[in-house]
Amino acid sequence: MRRDELCGRLREAYSPERGCGVARVSRAEYDNIWFVVPPEPPRDIPANMPRGLIKRANDLLSSRPHWKDASPRDRLAAYLLAQREALSSSRMEGTWSTIDNLLTPIDVYDEGEGPSEGAAVRGYATALGQAMNIIEQNGAEALNVTLVSLLHEIFMSKDPTYTYRAGQVRTPGGAGDVVQIGGGGRKEEAIYNPTPPEHVARCLEDVMTWMRDDIVIDMGDAGMGLALPVRMAIGHAHFESVHPFPNGNGRVGRMLWPLQMMLYGRLPLYLSGYVETHKDAYSSALQVAQKQLEYHDIVAFVCEAILASHEEEMITKQAIGRLPEQWSARGRFRGGSSAARALELLCETPIITMKMIQKHLGVSAPAAAKAVNLLDDAGIIQERTGNRRNRVFAAEEVIAILGRPFGEDPDMTLGGL
Repeated sequence: MRRDELCGRLREAYSPERGCGVARVSRAEYDNIWFVVPPEPPRDIPANMPRGLIKRANDLLSSRPHWKDASPRDRLAAYLLAQREALSSSRMEGTWSTIDNLLTPIDVYDEGEGPSEGAAVRGYATALGQAMNIIEQNGAEALNVTLVSLLHEIFMSKDPTYTYRAGQVRTPGGAGDVVQIGGGGRKEEAIYNPTPPEHVARCLEDVMTWMRDDIVIDMGDAGMGLALPVRMAIGHAHFESVHPFPNGNGRVGRMLWPLQMMLYGRLPLYLSGYVETHKDAYSSALQVAQKQLEYHDIVAFVCEAILASHEEEMITKQAIGRLPEQWSARGRFRGGSSAARALELLCETPIITMKMIQKHLGVSAPAAAKAVNLLDDAGIIQERTGNRRNRVFAAEEVIAILGRPFGEDPDMTLGGL
C-alpha cells in the first residue's frame, strides 16, 4: 500500500488532535511501511450516496417480519440459511466444510474436540446463534467489543490454522500484533495496512460505540440519518479497517450484519453467499471506503447484497417448502402415519437416525423403522453409512438445495440428482 493511494485526510501523519492518518509501527522490519489509523465512522450522511438503491434495500428490510413474529417456516428458513452463511463466510477465508457436516447432529457426527476446519465452521454457526441470543436479551448495548471478542473466540479457537489466542485483539508486542492485507507476504506490496497495534483497542471501541449509538440508530431509522443499509456498509468498512484480530476479521465483520438487522427488529438476511459470488467487487468497494473514505461503492454493494440475498432466500424457502407435498405424492403415505409426519421433520433435520424419528415423532422403534423403510423406498431419504446398525439417513434434496451455488436455480440442482 502506497501512501499516495490514500485520500488527503488519511495521507497526513496521525496525531491525537486529527484522530486519523498514517503511522509507523515500532518494528525495524516495517521501517518503510505506513499503517492507517482510521477516523471514527461518520454520523452524517456522506455525499454521493446511491439513494435509489438505499431506499429499495431499506424498504425491503422494513417489510421483513419482526424476528419475534416470524412464522415457523420463516424461522426454519432462517436456521437453514444461517448454516449456509457459515459455509460461505468461512470459505472466503479458506476454511472449508460441507453443508452435510453442519446439518448432521453432533451426536451422530462427532469430530472430536480438537481443532479442525469442520469444527471451525460449526463454531461460526454456533457463534452466530449465541450472538443473536445475546442481542435478543440485551439489545444494542450488547453490540460491543466484548461480543466481537467472544464471537472470534468461539470459532477461531477451533481453526487449526490459527496460532494466536482466539478472541484477543491485537496489542503492541503481542503475537500477531502487526498485520497486512494482501501482497503475498511482500510488505511493500500489501493491498492495505490496517490500524497499528497501538491504536487497535481505541479504534475498535470507536466502531462498536458508533454501531450501538442510539442517536445514530434512531435518526437513521426515522429517515433523517444513516439508514440501516448505510450503517451496515460503513460499519463493516471501518471494522475491517481496524482489523482487530490477526485473522478471522472478515468472518466477524460479516457476522455483524445479521446482528444489526436484529437490532432493527427484523428477521436477518444472510449476505455472505452474495459476497462470495462477487468477491472482486466487494474487495474493490471495501478498498475505496478504506483508502478514500468514499462510501458510495460499499453502500451500493451492501444494498445489492440485501436485494439479491432476499431473492435467494425466497427461492430457497419456496423450493424446500414444496418438498413435503412432492414427497407425499411420491410416497402415497397414509394420512397421519409416521412416514407422513416425518416429511416436515426432514426439512428441518435432513440428516437423521431412527432414534431421532422416534424421539421427535413420539413413536415406537418398529413404527420408526417402518417409516424409514417407506421413505427409503420412495426415494425421499437415502442411507449414508452402509451399516446394519446405527444407520444415518439423508434427505438429499434438502441438502442439494442448501448446498447449491448462490443464485443457481434449485430445479436445475435437483435435476442433477
